[in-house]
Amino acid sequence: MNRIINDSLYRECVERNAVCEQNRRFCRHDLQHMLDVARITYLLVLEACMVSNSLTSDMSGKEPLLKILIDADPKENATAINISGVLRQVKEIIFAAGLLHDIARWVEYETCENHAFAGARMAGEVLSRAGFTGAEQRLIIRAIAEHRTGGTEASQLGRYICRADDLARPCFHCAARDDCYKISHMETAGVLLY
Repeated sequence: MNRIINDSLYRECVERNAVCEQNRRFCRHDLQHMLDVARITYLLVLEACMVSNSLTSDMSGKEPLLKILIDADPKENATAINISGVLRQVKEIIFAAGLLHDIARWVEYETCENHAFAGARMAGEVLSRAGFTGAEQRLIIRAIAEHRTGGTEASQLGRYICRADDLARPCFHCAARDDCYKISHMETAGVLLY
């Protein structure tokens, strides 16, 4: 996580976001927002594990959660799985996706290109320098590309990042809420959830 935050490209993108949003009345895409999304995503994943009473399946029981996030096979000698090590790895993947999900917001302001797709393209360079494996990079990059829409076709991590992106917004207390086109479908419109 610290390698990402200190990466020169990451820092440049955060600064460019700030310049583009200098006069923005609505939610900003700054480091605090990206950290909030990472933290909320992590909480959502932990809650899903607790609800399923297992670190190996999500709430719906469709796929093993850890297999989706870190490509681990929980059936492979489950007693040998180092749970704290697995959680650390999952946390790194989640935080990387959260920290990087809006790095290309400035691109959208300047070119009108979808920032999720632009960010997915840019993230690989940062992730490589931060030491993420190819498999981890693919999971994170896919989640970044999916973070605006989520949906049933999105990866598990993409859906979590998408929901956390909305939950990270304190809409109930926003001065611009009357002019916001998203307010009608925001879970946080009436209450702070996380």
